[in-house]
Amino acid sequence: MSIQFDASLEQQVNQFLGDVDDFLTVKTGTTVDKLKSLLNCEEKSISYNAIAFLAYANQAAVNKDASREAGLIKLFLEYCHPSKIITVLPMVKHASMGLMFLANHSDANKKEIADLKGIDTIFELLRDLLVLIKSPPEDVKKEDIVSSLSQSLNLVIFLASLQSNRETMGSVQNFLVLNSLLAYENPQSLDLQLQIQEKALSATNNICMHKENKENCRVAGCIENVLKLLKSTKPSIQDSSLRMLYNMTITDANREAIRRCKGLETLVSMLSGQPETLTLLSLKALSNMAVDRQTIEYAVNNQESVLQPIYNVFPSTYGQGCSDALLDQVLTVVQNLVSEENLIDTVAKSGIIGKLVGATKGMPLTNTTHQSILVKASCIISALITIEEVQQAAVEQGVINLLVEMIQLPSAEVRREAARALANATPYYDDVRAEIGVQGGVKLCVDLLLQADKELVKQAARALVNLARNTHNEEKLYESKGLEHSIRLINTPEKDLKMLGTKLLVNLSLNEQARIAFCQKGGLSIVVQLLTSSDPELQLQGTKIATNLAISGRNRKVMNEQAPDLIPALKALTNSSVSDIKLQSEVSLNNLAFPYEASYEGLDQMEDAMPIFMQSSQYERDDDDEDDEDEAEKDERRRQEEEELRLAAEKEVEERKRIMQEEVKRIEERRKAEHEKRLQEEQELRQKKEEAEKLRLAQEAIEKLRLEEEAAAAAQAEKLRLAEEQRIIKEKEAAEQERIKKLTEQQKQKEEAEAKIALEKAKKEEAERLEKLEALRLQKEQEERIRKEKEIEAERLRVQEEERLAKERQAEEDRMRAIEEEKLKLMEAEIKQREEDIRRQKIEEEERRKREEQEKKLKDQQDKASQESARLAQEAARAQKRTHIVQEIMQVEVNYVKNLTLMVRKFLHPLAQLSTSKRPLLTPDRITQIFSTIENIQNHNSIFSDGLTSRIKRWLADNKKDHLIIGDIFQKIGGFMQDYSKYINNYNQSIKTYNETKKTNLPFAQFIKKVESDPELNDRELENLLITPVQQLPRYIMLIQDLIRNTHDDHPDYKPLTEALDKIKHITGVINEKKRDAEDAFAMLQIHQQVHGKVPNNFVAPHRKFIREGAVHFGSSSGSFKDKDPIVFLFNDMVMMTIKHPNKPNEYKYRYSCQFSATTAIEELPSVNNGFIIKSNQWWSFSCSTPQEKSSWVEAIQKSLSNLPKESKVVLTSKK
Repeated sequence: MSIQFDASLEQQVNQFLGDVDDFLTVKTGTTVDKLKSLLNCEEKSISYNAIAFLAYANQAAVNKDASREAGLIKLFLEYCHPSKIITVLPMVKHASMGLMFLANHSDANKKEIADLKGIDTIFELLRDLLVLIKSPPEDVKKEDIVSSLSQSLNLVIFLASLQSNRETMGSVQNFLVLNSLLAYENPQSLDLQLQIQEKALSATNNICMHKENKENCRVAGCIENVLKLLKSTKPSIQDSSLRMLYNMTITDANREAIRRCKGLETLVSMLSGQPETLTLLSLKALSNMAVDRQTIEYAVNNQESVLQPIYNVFPSTYGQGCSDALLDQVLTVVQNLVSEENLIDTVAKSGIIGKLVGATKGMPLTNTTHQSILVKASCIISALITIEEVQQAAVEQGVINLLVEMIQLPSAEVRREAARALANATPYYDDVRAEIGVQGGVKLCVDLLLQADKELVKQAARALVNLARNTHNEEKLYESKGLEHSIRLINTPEKDLKMLGTKLLVNLSLNEQARIAFCQKGGLSIVVQLLTSSDPELQLQGTKIATNLAISGRNRKVMNEQAPDLIPALKALTNSSVSDIKLQSEVSLNNLAFPYEASYEGLDQMEDAMPIFMQSSQYERDDDDEDDEDEAEKDERRRQEEEELRLAAEKEVEERKRIMQEEVKRIEERRKAEHEKRLQEEQELRQKKEEAEKLRLAQEAIEKLRLEEEAAAAAQAEKLRLAEEQRIIKEKEAAEQERIKKLTEQQKQKEEAEAKIALEKAKKEEAERLEKLEALRLQKEQEERIRKEKEIEAERLRVQEEERLAKERQAEEDRMRAIEEEKLKLMEAEIKQREEDIRRQKIEEEERRKREEQEKKLKDQQDKASQESARLAQEAARAQKRTHIVQEIMQVEVNYVKNLTLMVRKFLHPLAQLSTSKRPLLTPDRITQIFSTIENIQNHNSIFSDGLTSRIKRWLADNKKDHLIIGDIFQKIGGFMQDYSKYINNYNQSIKTYNETKKTNLPFAQFIKKVESDPELNDRELENLLITPVQQLPRYIMLIQDLIRNTHDDHPDYKPLTEALDKIKHITGVINEKKRDAEDAFAMLQIHQQVHGKVPNNFVAPHRKFIREGAVHFGSSSGSFKDKDPIVFLFNDMVMMTIKHPNKPNEYKYRYSCQFSATTAIEELPSVNNGFIIKSNQWWSFSCSTPQEKSSWVEAIQKSLSNLPKESKVVLTSKK
């Protein structure tokens, strides 16, 4: 096989060989052999052309194998050695070009180059060429360097496309060379710089396609320069840089290096203002970066610079400025961000939920990209919504609405993840569960239970278990055949679905309709199956279902009479080693033991027919109504009230007259005062006018005198001036005559003419001066006249204004006088009308009294004739009142159970669920401290309420033909007393713990506030609900007492009611006594913990009780008080003296104590203000701040001592 030259190149080669024939050392052979022989020619140009022809021959792909067989690869590699650069750089250029052509055409050539150690040669060449291009020698053409460098880089790119070559090319040394090329800068030739960087980047990227090479690339520092190239002005370089980074982000070390070089910020900067392809690549790189915890942590700690720009890719609404591909990729990034469990909380608070909902709400499902987007969105929501804060805001932010939309889409994968998110959203907050129910989520989840996808069914069941905790959702689930679905899940072989079915049934069995329907449909066999299961968890769920079912009386009847295996199964579980199962089975058995009716037929129709006369019982209000009063007493009281009203009316008339007289007197006094004031003002005005006139005349006289003096002075001055002028003229004339005598005739005439002119000028000036003086005089006269006119006008206006004000004042006085007269007339008319009304009422009252006396006489006569019928009517009324009281008892109990259920379902259960979450609001112990045994009480009273309601309904259904007996049901309350006792004893501590927790635990306070705003609570607060069990026992006593008062002694219910009343009173007394003992013990323990020092060892003793404390000074019997901030504690048998602890608030330091005994006495201590002394084994003096305080302390000590044995009675004496 020989190398073929195309026609044009062959012609050039032949011509060249003919021209250099003298230099040929091989005259025969192939053209290639001849060209090879010329490579060592001393004439450099011949050698250059020879290797150029050999290189260009390889442009044709047909020569790829022939050139290799002809040894051209080895030949070219020899001339690519770095040692050839200085001597024969053009040959290096052509050799690298030849290798580039060969490597591009054939993988075999690439492998041949690698086998001949060509890879190392090329990288060494690149290193030296880079040095050379930075400072090229003068005898070397820069174009040759650039061409050699460019072709060598192309060769590396081609070589790296072969997998086996990539494995050997990725040494640190090679990457260092490429890194130097990536960092190459040439401000004088930017195009060259970009060309070299782009090819070096492509070569690096190709080599890094082999995973093991990425580590060496990072070690060589390539990542830093690649990040810099992201800011290049050339789009192709940006694209290659992003692809390089995307390729590098699959290893942890590279991700760390990128983070260290601020690579996250650089990638994020590519998300805005770039073509979509670059933005997409950036998101892919970020997605790879976000697979490790360190990147996620870095992102959440740098939200402004990293997270928010990523979030900004999200469109505000679907389809607004963001393609589906971009949205899908940014969701991939976020999905990775929420994968780190420990950091998901911070991600949730970064604002992602709002962005996510806006970007995906309303998206159709028309292609695989849409499916991918919706699946990722639901996965992200599923992860984020495990955070309590996200759950709280889920309704407000539209998350629930979005999930309900997703769960209706045709994609099973989308529905599965949406159902998972709904399940995660609903374990804690009832408003979220309620909103899902409002939007139809219950029915949708029920429909999903019929799907073939087991995981989808599982997630839907999880969601329904949580949704069923809401009362309204219970009803919707029951109406949607949730009962049948739960039974079907229990019967499935999969353990997870079976367990979810039992939990769903536990929640459904809290609904009255579902409970009854379950038993009617033969569900008790399923309960027995669960109770006898070998799985403890299924056994526990079975006992819970049995407990809930037994709340209904008709269910208790079925469970006791028609399920023979149920009670034995429960009894067997009372011996279980699992405490929860043992306790729950005992509760179930207690519920089943509660009485039930013999028949429940016809009771369902009584639900609406049974009259309930009030929504809230009179026993649940503070202002209880008084008993009906005797009719005669009412009449007498009415007469007294009417007499009082008549006397009050007469008194009112007298008072009005007095007021009117005082008003008339006040008006007269006011008018008199105003008249005197007006006269005084007029007198003052006249005086002011007279004084002003006198002042004006005096000013005019002074002005006239001044003008006369000025005129006289002016005349005198003028006279003197004229005399002076005459004298001067005469002197001038005399001098002139003397001078004329000496002048010639001609000069004389000239002088006379000049004198005449001067005289005329002087006369003219004098005339002008006189005119000015006259004008000045006239101006002054004019100004004086104007001034006088202004004064006259001002005086006229002042007088006119005074007259106007006087008229207005007079008019106002006339108006006020008219109003006052009208008012007086009205008062007189009212008084007359009131007197007339009183007279008329008095007459009417007298007539009415006479008429009532007549009616009373008539009534007495009728009463005597109808005493028997009245007695019977009274008996009927009493029976009606008893019925009313019974119905009210039932309503009280229904309302009470409703309050208990609200406490358990709205507060206790959500808090208990939250206590098992990652960030519980309260610990289980704190929840128990607040709610105590409220759940047990709710269970007891639910059964009690059901039994009471069923009994009353049965009686009403039978048309009241038999006596109603409920005393036996009340006697069963005794079985509840253990839980009531625990609750009441703990109540004070419960309220204290609750209030302290609300103050110190903000999330708990927010949770309480949110739940209390639920419309179902109807503005009831938890603190008010917590007291209802404490109030219930006294309420039972009042109810039963009222019922007994309206029950005959011979009534069958009288004795059971009396026994029930005595039993409840006794139990209440015992509970109250235990409560007091518990409070006393708690107070002693609290004081013992607060007092530091040598407290007596037997301080906390069963018989010792705390009485009071106060800031009382204490000291020895001499009355010296040294201790500051004293606090004295009084107990029933001792006094303990302490001082406030200097460093610990609300704590004390022990000082002394005084034990009471039979010889203890109290004496006055006159030497000390408000002092007294206690004499026991040792004498102690005390000083109070006020006499009242001293008296209360002495009285309290006396009372304590009076309870000691008789011989130790205190003796109060006065110290002499």
